[in-house]
Amino acid sequence: MSQSMSLPGEPVPVRVLSPGKVAVNLLLILCALFFLSPMIWLLVASVDTQASQQLEWPTLTLHQFEIAFNRNNMRALGNSLMLSIVATCVATIPSSIAAYSFSRHKIPGKNGILLSILFLSGVPISILIIPIYQIFQWADCLSLIPTAVFLGVTAMPFEIYVIKNAIDAIPLDLEEAARIEQASIVRILVRVIAPLCLPGIMAAAIYGFINTWGNFLPPLVLITDTVQQPSPVAIFGFMTADVVNYGAIAAYSLVYSTPVIILYIVMARLFRGGFVLGGAVK
Repeated sequence: MSQSMSLPGEPVPVRVLSPGKVAVNLLLILCALFFLSPMIWLLVASVDTQASQQLEWPTLTLHQFEIAFNRNNMRALGNSLMLSIVATCVATIPSSIAAYSFSRHKIPGKNGILLSILFLSGVPISILIIPIYQIFQWADCLSLIPTAVFLGVTAMPFEIYVIKNAIDAIPLDLEEAARIEQASIVRILVRVIAPLCLPGIMAAAIYGFINTWGNFLPPLVLITDTVQQPSPVAIFGFMTADVVNYGAIAAYSLVYSTPVIILYIVMARLFRGGFVLGGAVK
């Protein structure tokens, strides 16, 4: 019988918390409160008629959400969805093909290329925004879709690295079995590789989506038409030189974060499942 189990009639051992465990738990609680405080402020300020930088008891109102749901702000939210979806497709599909090539093929100088890709994933976009703006202006591409393509390309280095690691975990026996059955490379990619490394592909796609969703400077500079501006620029519009509408910022931030929350909830089951390779070789 395991020592952790007590016999019938014996007293249940009482767990005694050491000072070290108490200190660690208190520290974790303080960290949790530190990270929860901005969310609490968002919830309170979004329904407060006189919202400010301080967290205080609100005077309840729904006027802030009326501002958040007006036509211009909803159009900006739609622009953000279009921007992020296009950028995610532009980044994820080519990155998956490139990651397969790096994982399965012998490419001269592959390690150096992978290190370069990993280095490029850490280069901030802001240092390139001026030359990119000049190129976009010369090509007359200062609009939504070209900006989405640009943001998708900037996410490709990191996505290639993530998807390659996912493909490396897939046994080569599966591809060899498919080749014996005379399956084409496209069929192998679609029917064998893609389903098995789907969690890795989706993790990379979520990164690309979030990377575009929260971008402020590139859309502000590269999209000249105010009708096509996304939500981060719309949030910036609540701040003027004279006054800052904290309540509207809080309400619209909650609306703006909703698609991302839905995305994580939908993908949670996929990530919990992980890589299911058991019995696949058989």
